[in-house]
Amino acid sequence: MPNKFQILTHTIVLLFLISIANIILLLAVIVKPFSEDKSWDISCWTGNWFWTYMQNHWENSLNAKNAIKVTGDEIPKKENAFVISNHLGYSDYYLFQYLSSRAGMMGNSRYFVKREILRIPFFGLAFWAMGMILVSKNWTNDKRLIERAFSRIKANQHPCWIVLCPEGTRRTKSKLLKSQVFAREKCKPELKHLLFPRTKGFVSTVQALRNSHIKYIYDLTLLYQSPKQYKWRVPALAEQLSCDNLAKKGYKFRIHVKRIPISELPNDDESLKIWCEDLWKAKDDLLDDWMIYSKESNGTNGIAHSFDSGTNGVCHGHENGFKA
Repeated sequence: MPNKFQILTHTIVLLFLISIANIILLLAVIVKPFSEDKSWDISCWTGNWFWTYMQNHWENSLNAKNAIKVTGDEIPKKENAFVISNHLGYSDYYLFQYLSSRAGMMGNSRYFVKREILRIPFFGLAFWAMGMILVSKNWTNDKRLIERAFSRIKANQHPCWIVLCPEGTRRTKSKLLKSQVFAREKCKPELKHLLFPRTKGFVSTVQALRNSHIKYIYDLTLLYQSPKQYKWRVPALAEQLSCDNLAKKGYKFRIHVKRIPISELPNDDESLKIWCEDLWKAKDDLLDDWMIYSKESNGTNGIAHSFDSGTNGVCHGHENGFKA
C-alpha cells in the first residue's frame, strides 16, 4: 500500500518551496528588461535550488541513487546540449536530472512543455518564468514560433540543456498499439518498446540550433525495472515516492548515453527525419537485446554487458563519465 502520509508530506513541502521559487522567479522577470544575463542567472539558480531538493529526496531519502546504472558515452561538465530521449513516465525527469546535476547543468535545463501546463497552479507560473519552451499542438508548422522558442537562448548564448522527447507523450500499452498501427500504415518499422518518434519537432529544433553555441546531441535511452510480477513495468510516480528504499525493494533505473556532434547530422529536413527514425529503431533493438540478455542472466550483470558492447567511454557506477 502507498505510504499516503509520506506522499502528503512531500507534496506540502513541494508547494511551500514552489511558492518561494515563484517569488524569486518574478524577480527574474522584473530584472529581464535591464539585464538579460542577470535574469537568466536568477532563473537558473532558482531551478537548481528547487530541483536539488526534489532530486535529493528521490536519490537519497528514497535511495534511488543505488538503483541507477549509467552506461555509454561520457558527458563533460558544463557542456551545452540538445537532449533527446524516449518517454516512459512522469518520473523520467528524475533520470534527466541525475545526469544534468552531475554535469552542472540541472538549473540550466529547459524542457519542451505544452502550453496547457500554464493552467497548473503554482507550477505553471514557475515554468513560464523560468523560460521553458512552451509549445502548442502544431507548433512545428509555424517557423515564427520555432525561432521565438530558441531566440533568447541563442542570442545570449545561455548555457543550457534543451530537453525534448520526440515521442511527444508517455508510452502506454494503448499508445504503443496505435503507434504500431501507424507504422504499418506508413510502411515503417514497428517498434516493440518505443513509440514511433514525431520527427517534426526534432527536425525543427536541430535546424534552429545549427550555428549556435549548442554543438552536441545527447541521445538517452531509459528503462525501468520493477520488483513485482511485471518486470519491465514503469512504476508510477506515487509508487516511487511512497517507497522508503527503492534500491532495496528491487527497483532499477537504466540510462544509456550517446553523445553525437550536431555537425555529423544530415543537413536537409528529410534526411534528418530518416536519421531520427533510424535512431529510434536502433534504440528499440538495443532495448530488446537488453531485455533478452537480462532474462538469460537473471537480470543482473547482463544488463550492463548488453549496453556496454560496442560503445566507447562507458560509464560504470554512479559518478563515472562526468569529468571536469
